[in-house]
Amino acid sequence: MAFLEELKITGSLGNLSFYKMRGVDKIVVRKKGGAPKEYVKKSPTFKVPRLNMREFGGCSKMGKEVRLMMHPVRTLSDYNFSGFINKALKIVQKQDGTGELGQRSIMLSKYPGLLAGFQLNKATTFDSVLRTPLTYTLDRKTLSARVNIPALLRDINFHPNNRHARFCIDVSLGIVPDFTFDPLEGAYKPSAWYTTMFAPQSVSSPWYPALKGSPATSLELTLTDQVPADESYSLMLTVGVRYGSPMEDDVVKDVKRAGVAKVIAVAGRPEDEEPGDKKPVAVRAAEVIKHKEQKPSTASVQSAAACTYGWRSAASTHFIETRPRSEDRLELEIATQTEADTSTGALEKSAITEVSLASENEVMAKPSGLAGQTFLPRRDSIGLPQLYYYRE
Repeated sequence: MAFLEELKITGSLGNLSFYKMRGVDKIVVRKKGGAPKEYVKKSPTFKVPRLNMREFGGCSKMGKEVRLMMHPVRTLSDYNFSGFINKALKIVQKQDGTGELGQRSIMLSKYPGLLAGFQLNKATTFDSVLRTPLTYTLDRKTLSARVNIPALLRDINFHPNNRHARFCIDVSLGIVPDFTFDPLEGAYKPSAWYTTMFAPQSVSSPWYPALKGSPATSLELTLTDQVPADESYSLMLTVGVRYGSPMEDDVVKDVKRAGVAKVIAVAGRPEDEEPGDKKPVAVRAAEVIKHKEQKPSTASVQSAAACTYGWRSAASTHFIETRPRSEDRLELEIATQTEADTSTGALEKSAITEVSLASENEVMAKPSGLAGQTFLPRRDSIGLPQLYYYRE
C-alpha cells in the first residue's frame, strides 16, 4: 500500500487513485487496472482464484452479520475493522476439512474463541480504560446474558477520556449464524431460520460522572422472539464505554465517535454435539428415558492475539456458562386413548406401547409383537425428527 506524504490531494489523477481511509492518517494511493472482468470470470487461468474469491465472498457476507450484531457499540470504534473480522472468519473457514475448495463452510459456532476478546479500538483499547476483570454468563438455552461490572474508581481501575464529563456502560447481545454454501444458488447463505427478525439487543447503565466513577452494577439481556431452529449459531456478547456531555435539564448528549468497546465472549455449540449425530431412542411401555443429566459446561475464554490490531492478550480469564438446549432432554408424555367397543359398547383403554425416533427418510421396522398394528407419524413444530406412535 502506497501513501502520499507531501501532496494533499484526493481523487483520480491519470492511472492513480488518491483517497482517505478511516483509521489511516495518510492519503492512500493505488494504481488503477487489473485483468478485465470478463477474463477473470471465464478464463481457465483464474479457476482457482475464482474459488478463493467465492469463499472470501462468503466470509464478507458473514462478516456483515457479525458487524450487525455489534451495531449498538459499533459507533464506539475508531477504525474500520471489517477487514479483521473477515480475516478471522477466513481462518474459521479453513478449519473445514471436509468441504471442497470454493464450498467450505464457515462454522463460527465450532470455533467461537477466534472472535472472543476482539477490540473495536486501535488507539485506546477497552482494556486500557477498564482495568478490572468483568464477570459474565452466557446461556444458550434461554438466549440470555448477564454482565457484572465492579465498582469503578477513577485512576484506580478506571481511566476514561479526560475530555468528557459523563460515561455509561453499554452491553449488547446478538445471534451470529453459520454460513454454508448452497450449490443450487451458487452462493453462501445462513440457515433458513435466520431472517430479518434477528437483531441485536442492548442495555445501558445510567450516566455517571467520569471524575467519580460508578458503583457496582449488573446488566442483563434476553433475546425475545429470537429462537434458532438448530445449533448452527453463536451468541456474541459485546461491551463498551460511551461518553457524553451534560446539557440543560440534566440531559446528557452522546458524544459520537468517542468511547471504547470489545467483544467479551462468543458462545458456540457444545463441543460434544454435532449436527445429525443423534441416534434413534426407544421408549417402552410407560417409561420415559431421559438423557443423562448434563452439567453446565464452563469454557475458559481468553483474548486471542491473531492479528496486529484487534486482538489483545488478557491477563485475566473469563468464563462462559453454556447449557444444552431443551431438545437435548427427551421428555415424552405417555398418553392414553379410549376406543369404543362396537360389540359390547364398553370402553377399553389403549396405551402407547412403543415410541421411537427416526429421521424423515428412515424406514423403521416395527418391533416384535406389534404385527398388524398401526402407527401415526408426527413432526415437531421446529422440524425435529418424526415421532412414530405404535398403538394397539
